[in-house]
Amino acid sequence: MTRVLLAFVLVAAPALASAQTAGRIGLGLSTTVNVTPDGDVGTGVGVGALVRLNPRSGWGASGAFNWLEADMSNPAGTPGEFARLRIRPLMGGISYNIVTGRLLTSVSVVGGPSFNSVRFDGRFPRSAVAAIDVSNSVALRPGIGLTYSLRPRVALVGFGGYMLNRPDIVYRDSTGTEFRDQWRADAVVLSIGAVYSLF
Repeated sequence: MTRVLLAFVLVAAPALASAQTAGRIGLGLSTTVNVTPDGDVGTGVGVGALVRLNPRSGWGASGAFNWLEADMSNPAGTPGEFARLRIRPLMGGISYNIVTGRLLTSVSVVGGPSFNSVRFDGRFPRSAVAAIDVSNSVALRPGIGLTYSLRPRVALVGFGGYMLNRPDIVYRDSTGTEFRDQWRADAVVLSIGAVYSLF
């Protein structure tokens, strides 16, 4: 199942690196897979826009949107459509970038608020008593990024990391029974793409 993901990466530092593309601002596309370790939360795959300040050697700022939409399983074990979880974190932090020839390796840690929502699938049968709700939460994502310059303005980019995100999710079924914190929004984040420097 395809999810549309908008990926934004911001990495900056003062020293110019030989591995980087020319210019300061790059635009491109990336494919991202969010593999959720919780068996009751589906995996998200999507293609999205990539906008970033070209990274430089040394310390810098880092930021990311790891937006995710995933199907949730019914805790009663009933097969079929149940609910859909939407995770929208806004994360910022620090990175350290190392240059080796054309390759730049970036180790980063970002975190911030996650604005979450959940809704029943329209095909899920329920009574007026049934309800589902999710709280906003805090997301934290350490990771490693790679940038390989093909041309002065063209580079391949890749990323691997783990996002921790534990919102409170409460589901009340048609009999009034509550299921609380049965789902995790953690995800192994893997992405690959290409970027072109415009300026």
